[in-house]
Amino acid sequence: MTPMEAYEYAASWGSFLRSGDPGACLYGFDSDCRPQSEEHRQDVINFMKTCRLNVLERPEDFDGDELEKMDAFTEFITKRNIKGKTDESFIIEISLCGSVACCTHDGNDLGGEMLSDMNDCNGSGDAEPACQYILDNYKPEFRIVRRVDGKYQNVIASKEEKHQVCREIYGGSDTNFKDEDNANLYLVWAAASDLEAMQEVK
Repeated sequence: MTPMEAYEYAASWGSFLRSGDPGACLYGFDSDCRPQSEEHRQDVINFMKTCRLNVLERPEDFDGDELEKMDAFTEFITKRNIKGKTDESFIIEISLCGSVACCTHDGNDLGGEMLSDMNDCNGSGDAEPACQYILDNYKPEFRIVRRVDGKYQNVIASKEEKHQVCREIYGGSDTNFKDEDNANLYLVWAAASDLEAMQEVK
């Protein structure tokens, strides 16, 4: 279940609520569906247990997969990081030939929420909010292999190098890639696209 699916599902139950109801906790999510606190997380889990009983008692009033979605949401919110908590970072590796890839700091493939959040960058027509979310919450390191003092080293990419890579990838775009914020957004998008292609191959 993606953050957006979880948010939409919680909102569907929230639509039955009135001011003061125990389920008002379902209104405590932003669009990334993160708990405001551990107390908020527990309130949501407890309320969903009550909702589950309602479905069991009146199954004819709900869709056949309601319990499945409810259990998936409860599992999702149990594991979801609290709002404002800084997530683990990762590396976006770029090269001047136009290739972009990503991995963890120890060289492994992305997994868990990190992978899910990167996949969100390709989940809709407007990729900017999801890409900005990656930049704000994971603060990925943009790295490049560059010749330094006669040796090739993996180093932090410069603003100019990011600009060159974006120009190589998005040559027909009117976007100002000399603006580093724009370059970062598009490089996250490129990394997410590469990640999606690699997942399809596996």
